[in-house]
Amino acid sequence: QFSFTYTPAFLDWLGPRLTYGPNYNWTRDAITGDNPTADISSDNKFTASFTFSFQQFIEQFYEAEQKSNSRSRSSRNRRSSSSRNKSSSTSDKLFVIDQPHFKTVLKFLHDIGQRFSSININYSYNRQNVFNNISSEINPDYSFKLGFSDIPSNDILNNSYEGVIVSTSNVFNQELKFNTSVQLTNNLTLSNMEYRISLSANQQSDSGYNETYSQSFFPLGSSGKSGVPIFGWSVNLRGLEKYSLINRWFKTFSVSHTYHGEKNEISKEYVIQKVDFKRNFTPLIRFDMTTKNTPLDIDLTFNNTLNIINGQEGDIERQTTDQVSLTFRYRQKTGFRVPVFFLRDFQVENEIDLSLKLGYDNSETLFSEFDQSVDKFEVIAFSKSYNLQPKITYNFSKFVEGDLWFNYIVNDNHTSGRKKETDIGFQVRVYFESFD
Repeated sequence: QFSFTYTPAFLDWLGPRLTYGPNYNWTRDAITGDNPTADISSDNKFTASFTFSFQQFIEQFYEAEQKSNSRSRSSRNRRSSSSRNKSSSTSDKLFVIDQPHFKTVLKFLHDIGQRFSSININYSYNRQNVFNNISSEINPDYSFKLGFSDIPSNDILNNSYEGVIVSTSNVFNQELKFNTSVQLTNNLTLSNMEYRISLSANQQSDSGYNETYSQSFFPLGSSGKSGVPIFGWSVNLRGLEKYSLINRWFKTFSVSHTYHGEKNEISKEYVIQKVDFKRNFTPLIRFDMTTKNTPLDIDLTFNNTLNIINGQEGDIERQTTDQVSLTFRYRQKTGFRVPVFFLRDFQVENEIDLSLKLGYDNSETLFSEFDQSVDKFEVIAFSKSYNLQPKITYNFSKFVEGDLWFNYIVNDNHTSGRKKETDIGFQVRVYFESFD
């Protein structure tokens, strides 16, 4: 077992890093009869990561103008030092474009690059080969031990003995991911822009070949197959409390939105068994607010998720979930002094946390034997729930804290019908501190 890592000193704007780690294991089985056996395995992982900086890439051809110094007096040492730094930084560049028109274009691209974070590119490849109950006389060559070959010997399957069953397993996974973020304005951020594509497969001696292909996707249509491959994202808009209408009531006000979706294609012996799609807006929209006069935190969240399962016979199952959550939270820190004779008064700090949570959850499962309009799907399962939960958390110093809550839930589903649940409880936690 060893690990190899290569990080080139050049190409700072790309930030390449390559890692390869093969792991070989040989275990002799308990001796039975005249034909000893052994188990061998090789587990090998290769990763390549790149951090592409668009701004640094432009700086390979463009030299940003330095701000002029308003002071007229400068020492000779500063001039010589600045000259050396400038010459050394220029020598690190591929070449500098001084043509005015191209320089204007590069300056524009350089300014745009300041709003983009680095583009992270990650690739991983992992292969595991396992052979059990093979002849202990087989000595794999270094191509297998180092992970360049999947089979330790061409005659491995021909060396079976009576009563000994040779089992093999070949598993590999590979994944490619891109992600970045963009600062569109001072208050608007487009982050978690990630696109992922992966392929995992396994070849078992007893179950054959299985494969799963996955990629970032936005499903459309009743079956989801009309969608397009696209990256996930998160949108965050903050600073809305600056507007006059919102400023009157709220101290802080922000809005966020997140999307993640994927397509999974599962095959057995190169025959597609099913195709699954996921479309998750978590949240579809979220409002995070703090009132101005009374420090009351308000969190209003809407979630929407969709799972689509396409069967081998053309049947389609759609599972949808809508969630609404509204939370009010108030915190208050207080404290008091405990007089201690002949000693300094003991300060006790405590905190009370009051919260009220209102929730709504609506889930539905639709089914159709063929692709048609969603309105014509049959409802085969449904579930609705409402919940109300007030809660009090009291921290009596940093050593003792407790919770007291009341939970009222109303459930309605296709199996048990409508029912109500009430839950009242409390919890006390005591923390101890050791003195060394």
